[in-house]
Amino acid sequence: MRSSKWNALRNLLGVCLLGLCSYAGAQTSSSTEQFRLTSWTVEHTAPADIWALAQGDDGFLWLGTGTGLYRFDGVKFERYEPAPDEGFRSMDITALSMRPDGSLWIGFFYGGASVLKAGHVTHYTDRNGLPAGMVIAFAEAGDGSLWAASRGGLARFDGRHWQTIGSEWNYPAKRADWVMTDRDGTLWVTTGDQLLFLRKGSRRFENTGERVNQDAILTQAPDGTLWLSDGLHGTRALPGLSAAHPSADPKQAPAETSFVQSKRLLFDRDGHLWGTDAARGGVYRVSSPSRRADGRSLQPADIDGVFNRGNGLPSDVAVPLLEGREGNLWAGTNLGLSSFHLNKVQVPANTKVGPATNSALAASDLGEVWMANGGSLLRAAAQNAEVVSQGLPDIGAALYAPDKTLWVVGYNSLGRMVSGRFVPLELPVASKHVIVQAIASDRQGGLWASLANNGLYHWQQNRWTRIDQGSELDAMTPTALALDASGRLWAGYPDNRVLSIDGATRQLFGPAQGLHVGNIATIDAHAGDLLVGGDGGLARLREGRFESLAIDEPQVLTGVSGIVRTDKGDVWINGSRGVLHINPDAFHKGFDGSGYRAPYELFDYHDGLPGIALQASPVPTAILDALGRIWFNTNQGVAWIDPASLHRNAIAPSVFIQGLSAGDQRYTDLQSLHLPQRTSNVRLDYTATSLAIPDRVRFRYKLDGVDEQWQDSGTRREAFYSNLGPGKYQFHVTAANDDGVWNDQGASIDFSIAPQFYQTSWFRLLCAAAGLLLVAALYLWWLRLMSERLHLRLEERTRERERIARELHDTLLQGVQGLLLRLQALAAGLPADDHRRGTLDAAIEQARDMLVEGRDKIVALRGADQVRGQLTQSIRAIGEELASTYGIPFRVTMTGTEKPLCPPACDEVVEIVREAMRNAFIHANAKLIEIDISYQPQSLRIAVRDDGRGIQTSTIRQGRRDGHWGLVGMHERAEKLGATLTIRRREPSGTDVVLAIPGHVVFNPRLFGRRPAG
Repeated sequence: MRSSKWNALRNLLGVCLLGLCSYAGAQTSSSTEQFRLTSWTVEHTAPADIWALAQGDDGFLWLGTGTGLYRFDGVKFERYEPAPDEGFRSMDITALSMRPDGSLWIGFFYGGASVLKAGHVTHYTDRNGLPAGMVIAFAEAGDGSLWAASRGGLARFDGRHWQTIGSEWNYPAKRADWVMTDRDGTLWVTTGDQLLFLRKGSRRFENTGERVNQDAILTQAPDGTLWLSDGLHGTRALPGLSAAHPSADPKQAPAETSFVQSKRLLFDRDGHLWGTDAARGGVYRVSSPSRRADGRSLQPADIDGVFNRGNGLPSDVAVPLLEGREGNLWAGTNLGLSSFHLNKVQVPANTKVGPATNSALAASDLGEVWMANGGSLLRAAAQNAEVVSQGLPDIGAALYAPDKTLWVVGYNSLGRMVSGRFVPLELPVASKHVIVQAIASDRQGGLWASLANNGLYHWQQNRWTRIDQGSELDAMTPTALALDASGRLWAGYPDNRVLSIDGATRQLFGPAQGLHVGNIATIDAHAGDLLVGGDGGLARLREGRFESLAIDEPQVLTGVSGIVRTDKGDVWINGSRGVLHINPDAFHKGFDGSGYRAPYELFDYHDGLPGIALQASPVPTAILDALGRIWFNTNQGVAWIDPASLHRNAIAPSVFIQGLSAGDQRYTDLQSLHLPQRTSNVRLDYTATSLAIPDRVRFRYKLDGVDEQWQDSGTRREAFYSNLGPGKYQFHVTAANDDGVWNDQGASIDFSIAPQFYQTSWFRLLCAAAGLLLVAALYLWWLRLMSERLHLRLEERTRERERIARELHDTLLQGVQGLLLRLQALAAGLPADDHRRGTLDAAIEQARDMLVEGRDKIVALRGADQVRGQLTQSIRAIGEELASTYGIPFRVTMTGTEKPLCPPACDEVVEIVREAMRNAFIHANAKLIEIDISYQPQSLRIAVRDDGRGIQTSTIRQGRRDGHWGLVGMHERAEKLGATLTIRRREPSGTDVVLAIPGHVVFNPRLFGRRPAG
């Protein structure tokens, strides 16, 4: 950074040195401890030389520095780089102003200004009407115009052009040190020696007569009072000064020395005044500035707290201040950035404990909170603690009894506080090493005490009574005691044991009754259900059984040593991870065992809680005072929360997807993002601008097509995916702020991964088509193979039939024929009236029938050879053979074009037709038999008709004649072919047999076109 910028700051040091010592003594630690100071230094990648701050509606914090413009999301700093043709004329930025339209105005040390809007930068210099010299501040007037204060003068921007302001506006100066618009729309300007103002709608500046000097700055309090700071009289209010009243009210004279001069001033939303000290450095805070708004100079003694390098500020050289949209206060220094967050948990001063000291708490019904710290008793207030008594035994526990007695427990001691004095009570066990583990008081003024290794005792009417705990617990020491509204005592023990004592009645609860919280540290019996806390969680007793509380993250509910229930039913739990708050509905639902997990608020070091809950005596570690505040005892001291005044962050974070990385390539232009082939692993970077407590921002994301449900990534700002295939994807991410307020819309991007050629749809279709063709080819090959095998088997069968037919003809039939001739000769030689001749004629007739049947079988055997020819010829040959045998005429007709048939199917067809023809020739007593063969495009139809006596109806119904199986065989063959066989009587006489075969069964000329050899 240019050293000239620091010259004015060094010149101010001599003015305020006289007040340095008094200033140091005025620092109040309690004021600074109300805030959590978080700093990002140059060692943590924060930029140096921060001169200006601004924040837009998107939540990003913008930093104008000596090395450029930066953007901050609460976690990471990003330097803004304009497009190559829009680069800044200088990197040394001295002023920033965020306008309502989202444009960011940037002023430079070497003069000129730029505006960043919608990702584009426009530049303005003295050639565009801006005066030369460093730009110090911007302000927007009521008419929408923008004003700039610079070392070279005052300028106004009307939306198109800059104009340097001069005499035409009654502006007398050649410089402007500050410019500001108040709530009434009045524009205020300091010039180095004058304080001027411009009324709303006017074009004429007026002088207030207020004396100022160079580098004077202005701000306005919530009540409308103007405050000014310069090197002449430091920081002071200008009471009564306004456009309507252009001179300040009579006031106390400002100091000439020992004042506080501020480089910047800011009033926060609660009316507190913040400033960056020009002489002493650091950031200061005045909690009640209205009490100092009388015109006198602000003195070091008026300051309530100072943040400097000694308590966490990166550097004592601080300039800009900004109140963020979530209530944080931001300060820029020359070595980094700081954030001030008002703690939700407050710590009174003087309540921290040493490494070997515990503190104890007790609350009275009068609003007092008593704190025991070592050998001291303190009365604690919101911001500090007053010592009431000292020199006491080392106090380990305290109890405020219903009879208004304050009991305190020390090592080997127990007593009451009376008028600030400790009045000891003799213990029931005479030993120098007796430790009082826990105490509880009843409404009758009695005291219950648990003595380590000595059991349980009750003190009443000035005497101790040892309490029988039962044989199982008699040797054990209760670690927690509490009495319920009915006066029943509840005692907690290690290892999941709770005992109730009601007069002579004892009832022991343990794991068998559902108690699973480990070692019992605290019991709350004040409001309805009994609550028990231990190192393993929290449980509720209802209807004789304990139920464990289920919350969002079970590991958070551990080390429970304090429980408070408010009048509204809210539950506050002090544990080893911090303080948990659960609302009534969620709390009760968390016990129902349905799988519901109660949401909660966690208060820890982010909120100002010192340490974690004490895990041993003194317990309990949480109490409710009469004002509704909840006090917590930790291993680092005492803290409190006021539920009625808790500020919760209601602003949902803005969510942004910043980039996508695939392999070695990072993509930041996320519009229509197309990733190359072979991309399978991606990383998506996202962020959310909740700057109140960035460490608590939670995220969840989902990738459509991959994730069925939202993925909870906690505070991680990256999402990783692997083994992604080609296709289109949509990534969604959303976030919640530190108080659990979610951005319902979130952010999303679309991206696609290009497929390789073998991953494309056309390639898949091509592969599918090739696969189908291959399957078809294999099927055809299989059919041809089966056809050839069948063809060979048919040829073998044909040859075997021919052999059998020849042998039958040459042997059996010839022999029968010879035998028949001899029988006929014998019969002819007998007289006609010889009774033996009748018997012989019958035998001859039977032999003749056998001969006919044998011929039929031979015809059937040889018929297969005819099937390999045309079907019509085969059927005609069968008919001619039968006609010659039985002497009945027949006729064959054909329609359509004859087609080659599948040999196996043709065999079956011929056999069916042969059986139908035989039945007609033998049994029908017909005069004419007709066979009609019809070749149709999709089927083959064959009808066998006769004009005989007709088939009996019972035979059609039964499908056969008694003792005959020809019709059954015909139906079986037809079913095998998938054909339809119909048999019906003709009117007036005769029978129709119709066979219909599907074409795809019998027509297959490509595969079965070969004719058998031989």
